[in-house]
Amino acid sequence: MKIWYLYAVLTVVTWGLWGVCSKIAATYTKPRQALLFQTVGIVAFALLVLALEKFKIEWNSVGFGWAALGGFLAFVGFLTFFAALDQGKASTVVTLSALYPLVTILMSIGFLHEKLSMRQGIGIVAALIASVLLAE
Repeated sequence: MKIWYLYAVLTVVTWGLWGVCSKIAATYTKPRQALLFQTVGIVAFALLVLALEKFKIEWNSVGFGWAALGGFLAFVGFLTFFAALDQGKASTVVTLSALYPLVTILMSIGFLHEKLSMRQGIGIVAALIASVLLAE
């Protein structure tokens, strides 16, 4: 098994648990506040990563700019995610929001010139069908 596959599976598990934690948080607090509270966990982990890097940052303005934009977009996405959880069921909201890779795929094809195999295309169609079947 390739290491990236293990990492991807761990991503699925941790993000799945994140979805449940987010729904529980959304039942006890407003969406914007839930996002702020979640940021505490992010900052705590960021400090751990900073310590593991021995507080040495290799500065790259282009890398920083794209990462900062990605962080901003993720933050906005989290805010709308919490707003959706506040009004909807976790099983439905998490399933529908999990379609975000479609945007990544389209952008990767258009801007990064990545290619999809027939098998990957079939997988995407299957994922779309599964999302429709899982969502109410």
